[in-house]
Amino acid sequence: MQAVFKKAYQAALSGQGFAIVTILAPRYRKEKMLVLASRESFGRLGTAINPIHRAKIIAESLNAIKQKKSLILELNTPTARKISSRSKVLIEPFADKRKLIICGAGHIALPVSILGKLLDFQIVIIDDRRDFANKRRFAHADKIIIGRHAEQLAKQNLDENSFVMIVTQGNEYDYECLKVVINSRARYMGVISSKAKRIKFFKRLKAEGVNSSLTKRVRIPAGIDIGAQTPEEIAVSIAADIIGQCNQKFVSSEKFKERQRAI
Repeated sequence: MQAVFKKAYQAALSGQGFAIVTILAPRYRKEKMLVLASRESFGRLGTAINPIHRAKIIAESLNAIKQKKSLILELNTPTARKISSRSKVLIEPFADKRKLIICGAGHIALPVSILGKLLDFQIVIIDDRRDFANKRRFAHADKIIIGRHAEQLAKQNLDENSFVMIVTQGNEYDYECLKVVINSRARYMGVISSKAKRIKFFKRLKAEGVNSSLTKRVRIPAGIDIGAQTPEEIAVSIAADIIGQCNQKFVSSEKFKERQRAI
């Protein structure tokens, strides 16, 4: 059991979501199991849980992590006497806080990071310029990483809680970051760009063998069209785009449909 808690602690430090599974019945058992958001699992729940049940527990744990809701799962276990006995497990998810990873620390990155912090994101800044990426400029950031953008981005745990905004000081830096993130499980991938830049980037990705289905996930140019002109307005546009990705099931609500009908 100690090994399970050690793994859970390591997962928490790395920013990965996980669930702790505790067997409730039979009561005499005290085993626990850890299920990571990456689908890996550690620990065992005794002979009362067979491989089929373990697979079900892992599936339900992944769903619990995503939904951020605990649940009690009941399982039927056939015995040698062909009598069905019930096992019961508690699944407790521990979802990591959403991360907004900003590649670049320039004039647009600053207001984007401030809005991200107001929206309760963990803010990570990556840039190779110490004059820009520092605590004096980004006092609200949770982590500031100095180094080559793409190289440092590749070291991050890019999971479903990761939102990546690419806004570096150069097109080639942007492209290298996009190559890193496009194959990841990041929930949001945004690049500051023009239409011409989007076409150029997508052509390069296709030439390098990247599946076109992956490029559909990229928000390029990032943001929603509100006619933004200033860095602050562009940041509002990007923040709104990210909120839309987070709250997709609430988009197109009836109250806004009513407003459209009234026009």
